[in-house]
Amino acid sequence: MKIEHRVLEFWDLYCGSVVLCLPLNLTREMPGGGSTKWHYFTNFLNNHASRILLITGFSHLPLNIIVSIKQVPDTNDMRIDPKTNNLIREGVPAVVNPTDLNAIEEALQFKDKYGARVSVVTMGPPQAEQSLRESLAMGVDQAYLLTDRAFGGADTLATSYSLWKAIQKIEETDGPTDIVFFGKVAIDGETGQVGPGVAVRLNYPVVTYCSRILKVDLEKRFLDAERRVEDGVEIVRVPIPCSITVTESANEPRQASIDGLIKAKSAKIISLNKDAVAADPKRIGLGGSPTYVKKVVTPPPKKAGEAKDLSTTSPSDAAKWLVDKLVQVSALGAKPSIHAETKETQLKTQVAEAAVRKLPGEHGDVWVYVEHRFGAPARVSWELMGEGKRLSRIYGTRVCAVIIGDSVGEQLSREAFAYGADMVYVTEHPVLHDYRSETYGKAFANLSNKYHPEVILMGGTNNGRDLAGVLATVIETGLIADCTSLEVDEKGGFNGTRPDFGGKEMSTIVCPRTKPTMASVRTRVMKMPDRVEGLNGEIVFEPIELNEDHIKEKIVSFTPMEKAGAKLENAEVIVTGGRGLGNAKNFAILEELAAAVGGQVGATRAVVYLDWIGKEHQIGQTGITVRVRLYFAVGVSGAVQHLVGMENCDTIVAINKDPDAPIFSVAHFGIVGDLFQAVPAIIDELKARGLAKQIPIPAK
Repeated sequence: MKIEHRVLEFWDLYCGSVVLCLPLNLTREMPGGGSTKWHYFTNFLNNHASRILLITGFSHLPLNIIVSIKQVPDTNDMRIDPKTNNLIREGVPAVVNPTDLNAIEEALQFKDKYGARVSVVTMGPPQAEQSLRESLAMGVDQAYLLTDRAFGGADTLATSYSLWKAIQKIEETDGPTDIVFFGKVAIDGETGQVGPGVAVRLNYPVVTYCSRILKVDLEKRFLDAERRVEDGVEIVRVPIPCSITVTESANEPRQASIDGLIKAKSAKIISLNKDAVAADPKRIGLGGSPTYVKKVVTPPPKKAGEAKDLSTTSPSDAAKWLVDKLVQVSALGAKPSIHAETKETQLKTQVAEAAVRKLPGEHGDVWVYVEHRFGAPARVSWELMGEGKRLSRIYGTRVCAVIIGDSVGEQLSREAFAYGADMVYVTEHPVLHDYRSETYGKAFANLSNKYHPEVILMGGTNNGRDLAGVLATVIETGLIADCTSLEVDEKGGFNGTRPDFGGKEMSTIVCPRTKPTMASVRTRVMKMPDRVEGLNGEIVFEPIELNEDHIKEKIVSFTPMEKAGAKLENAEVIVTGGRGLGNAKNFAILEELAAAVGGQVGATRAVVYLDWIGKEHQIGQTGITVRVRLYFAVGVSGAVQHLVGMENCDTIVAINKDPDAPIFSVAHFGIVGDLFQAVPAIIDELKARGLAKQIPIPAK
C-alpha cells in the first residue's frame, strides 16, 4: 500500500485527532488523480494544526498498540453453598479482569495523546465476545477473539504462546506492534506470568507492575515508566517496541460513552482459530501445557471465633476480656522461649530427619532463588530455604541457593548456608548490579540448562513473579504460582497447592512432563527456619558474558520505599484499618493502637484507593500477604481480596459494628460495636496493665 493511502486511512479513521507521519518525499499524487482531495487534505492540516502533530522523516506513527485482556468470573459474586461447602458457579457473571481495564485505559490515553490504533485480543470461548464489546465501547478500534476448542485447558505457558501467535497474525494486516499492554494479574489466578511470557516470545523488554508512564519520546523511540515493587520505586527506560503490565493505581478506567456503546454493539469482531494463527497443535491447550490441575477442593469453613458485643457489654469490659485472651495465647509478646538451635543440635536434627520418606530413582537438586536488592536479601528467600530443605530430603538430594548479582555472592552465600543451603550457585557480573528480568533471566536460564535442577522455588514478590514468568518461558517449563503448600507424591511428582478465586477454591497443580518444576510462594506463607551460624558448603561460581550496550531495559533510578517503621512484611503485629474508619484522619487512632502493641499500620485496598493512606500499607490479594503473630482488623468488612492476604496470621482480632461482616469468619476474637469506643478502651487496658509499648509508628 502506498503511503498516501495509509495517511488517508488513518485520517478517516481518527478524524484528525491522530499523529500523522509523512516522509519528506511524499508526493501530491493521490488515488484516482485526486488533486482536489490533496488540496482539501492540506487545507485540513492547516485548519487543524493544533490537533495534529506532523512529523517528517519518520514513518512509524501512528502507533500500533495491542491490549491483551481476559474474561474472568466476578469473584465478588462467588458464594459457597453452606450445605455442600462447594463453590456456586451458576449465575456468576463474567467481567473484564479489573487490571485489564487499566491496561485498556493506558492504551487509550496513548491514542488520545499521541495517536494510535488500539486493538484488543482475548483468548476464550465465544462468550468472551462480551468483554471485547465492552472494550470497543471504551474506545478500542478493533477486537480479536482467539477461540478454538484446541486452546481449552491452556496453562500460562501455552496461553502466552497462543497470544504470541495471535499478535503475529494481527501484525500481518496492522503492521508491527509498538506496545503490548496487559493487566498486572488476573484475579482468577493471580499468576502475573502471561505478560512476561509474551514479551519473551516477542523479544520485547517488559515493564511489569507499571504504575505510571512518565515520558514518551516517539522520535527516539523510548519511554520511561514508574515500576513499584515491595521495597521501593524504580524508574525504568525501555525502547519501543515493548510490553507493559499495568497496575490498578496507574489510572482510572473510563466509562463507555453512549456513542461507544452503540458502535460496539454492531462492531465486527474478528475470530481467529488455531489454523488462522498457524499455532503448533503440540504447544496449545491442555496438550501443550506443562502444568495441569490435579484436583480442586473448597476449603472447609473455619471454626467461629469468640466475640463480645458492645450492645450487651461495656467497652471497658470487652477490652479486659480481649486483653486476657491475647495474654493467654501469647499474642502480645514472644511465645514461650525456645532456645535457638546450635550447630550440633541442628546436625542431630538433620540425622533424625534423614529417616523421612525418600523416593526411589534419581532426582535433581531443589533450588531456591535468593532475591535481594544490592545484597540485602528478601525474607521470603530464607522462608523458602526451609521448605526447600524439607523437599530435598524427600528427593534424597540437596537444597541449593541461586544467587545472581554483582559482588554479593560471598556475603549471601554465608547467609544461605546459615539458613540451611547445602550448596550455592553464584553468577556475578557488573551488568547484574540491578535486577532486570532480561539479564537475570539469561543468567538463571544459563544455570538451569547446565545443572538441571528438579525444582526451582522463587518468592512471590513483584520481582520474583516477573523473573519466574520470563525464566519459565525461556526454559519452557511449568510454573505454579502463589503456592501455599508444596508436596511430593509417591511417584516423585511435585505438587503445588494454591488458592483460586480469592481463596474460595484450592487447586493442586502438577507438572509431570517437564523439568524443572517452578513454583512461587508469597512472603510469610512458609515459616522462617532458624539461622545457624558456622555452617558451610560448596560454592560454584558460574561466569556469564553480558554487554550493557546490548541490554534493552535501563534502570534510571531507584527510590527506597518510605514505610511506616519497618516493612510490613517484617512486622510481628499489624493494625489494619478499613472504610469503617470514615476518613483518613481517623487513622490516628490506629497509629495509637499500633504504638501500644508495637506494631505497624496496614490498610485495605478500599482505603488505599480513597487515598487515605499510601499503597505501601495495602494488605490483600493486590497488596502484600502477611503472616504475623497478631493482626487487628479495625473497621474492615472482610472482602475476599483482603482475607486472602491475612487469614493465616497466628491471632486475628476483628472490630466491626456489623456482626455479619465476613471478617469475623476468620477472626479468633472479635468485638462487635463502634470502633471509636472499642479501640480507646483496648489502649487504656493495655496501658493499665503495663503492656503498652512506647513506639510511635506514624502512617505516611
